[in-house]
Amino acid sequence: MNKMLIDTPTAEPVIVMKRSFNAPRRLVWRAFTVPEHVSRWWGARSMGTTRVVKLDLQPQGEWRFEQTAPDGAIYAFIGTYLEISEPEKLVNTFGLEGMFTDKTVIETHTFDEVDGKTEYTAITRFDSIEDRDGMVASGMEAGAQESMDQLEELLAGLTAA
Repeated sequence: MNKMLIDTPTAEPVIVMKRSFNAPRRLVWRAFTVPEHVSRWWGARSMGTTRVVKLDLQPQGEWRFEQTAPDGAIYAFIGTYLEISEPEKLVNTFGLEGMFTDKTVIETHTFDEVDGKTEYTAITRFDSIEDRDGMVASGMEAGAQESMDQLEELLAGLTAA
């Protein structure tokens, strides 16, 4: 499996993540936008199962993914879609109920196809470098890596089917 490249430029309140997938862009897009696919890859394995409660894929449409941890705790990730340009670009806000909801966190996902593979880039923009560093300190890098590994597994299965 390939690893995701993660960068935190010193002068910008952003996290940049890049990963290549051996799947066409349309398939990667579907993995990001079809609830039954999202629930199979989104979130760290250690956090338990993910349930897609809402995925209203339209500008100003809301999304809500709930992770149920092994101890029964439920973590609700929420946001609003700001821009949808199928299959090239998806822009949304990001929050975790009880955290980040008073901040503006914007994720921009781009999907570029090169020779039948998809080059995925996610840029997460925070209000401040301190907010970004707080997210990094939370362990998000390991969780993001696990999510991308699970996405790669899902795509391999979908490609084979």
